[in-house]
Amino acid sequence: MYLAGTTGLNKVGAFQFPVYHRKHPCLSSSIHLASLPAEASPIIGNHEIHEGKYFMAIGLGTPPVSNLVTVDTGSTLSWVVCEPCQIVCHPTAPEAGAAFNSSNSTTYQRVGCSSRDCTEVQRSLVAPFGCIEETDTCLYSLRYGSGSSGQYSAGRLGKDKLTIGSGSSTVVDGFVFGCSEDDNFNGRESGMIGFGDESFSFFNQVAQQANYTAFSYCFPGDHRAEGFLSIGPYPKYNLVYTQLIPKFGDRLVYSLQLIDMMVDGNRLQIDPAEYRERMLIVDSGTADTFLLAPVFDAFSKAMITAMRAKGFVSDIDGTMTCFTPPGGNSVDWGDLPTVEMKFTRTTLKLPPENVFYGPSSSTGEVCLAFKPDAAGVRDVQILGNKATRSFRVVYDLQARLFGFQPRAC
Repeated sequence: MYLAGTTGLNKVGAFQFPVYHRKHPCLSSSIHLASLPAEASPIIGNHEIHEGKYFMAIGLGTPPVSNLVTVDTGSTLSWVVCEPCQIVCHPTAPEAGAAFNSSNSTTYQRVGCSSRDCTEVQRSLVAPFGCIEETDTCLYSLRYGSGSSGQYSAGRLGKDKLTIGSGSSTVVDGFVFGCSEDDNFNGRESGMIGFGDESFSFFNQVAQQANYTAFSYCFPGDHRAEGFLSIGPYPKYNLVYTQLIPKFGDRLVYSLQLIDMMVDGNRLQIDPAEYRERMLIVDSGTADTFLLAPVFDAFSKAMITAMRAKGFVSDIDGTMTCFTPPGGNSVDWGDLPTVEMKFTRTTLKLPPENVFYGPSSSTGEVCLAFKPDAAGVRDVQILGNKATRSFRVVYDLQARLFGFQPRAC
């Protein structure tokens, strides 16, 4: 799909990207912009690079360097691994693309230390930053998670041409991004694309060309299904909404107010006030869902009770809760418990395939895609992408609404 001018707009006037699982027949194992259809900018779930993430194929520079980058609603600044690497850079998979070298691009521009872009990025990121005065180059530093052991990326800010698909499908001519020259990153993708609500995020830089401030996506859970991601206005049919809270403390992240949970129609045995202790952050770059300890304990107990009633044997190993079917039988997904997460005005009803991983090819066990907050970031609740796969998910920033529609891809 072309994203220049009016070309590539869907019937409601939004920029729309097709979304594929890595095993979809439309995609090969390696992603290169030149090999993609001109109208395609796929988002791929590639478990060989990093399990549970979804990626976008982008091109930076002139000529464009193609990369696979994580689609992340939990961050704002987009960045890619650059060369030469000044300190330590994480190794990337061959299919993630080559490292970006700004000296090879005829359209690259550095971001100056006193520029508006530099000021906004450094104000937003809660991490040390600086400037190279000799070349008037703005520096950035950002962290994911918490503490000194968390993942991070640091380097210089730049601007260049962003392309999607083959040919000349330019989205942003002066796209602001981080050229990472030092990082501690667990994935093997080339970087991150930020959909957070800051002026310099990928979302807001592209949204300037749309006539409505919203984005939506559907990440397919089945490799035979096609999904999508769109920026701009969206069709409102079959959607239910809850309030979208675009700030968590001093961070601009997308949050929801969880007020109740049920397992197989039974409410958790917990004081409802526990749900309101923390908001629930929606993070497309995280696979699992993390709950505060009191909520997770009640959820785990309810799930163990429901699974044992069906003959499953439970096994808790650290933060993983798994279940083995009785007598070596295969798992009947239609018989597994469902989960309901109640928000203001609506309820998100999760089928078993959004609640469990598996089954294991050797033991047949299935494992919960829910964990306590201590397994991620303490005191932070997160709604991960496993829970919302196959749902159309809408972030309507203009109306401050979060919408979802089941079985959309």
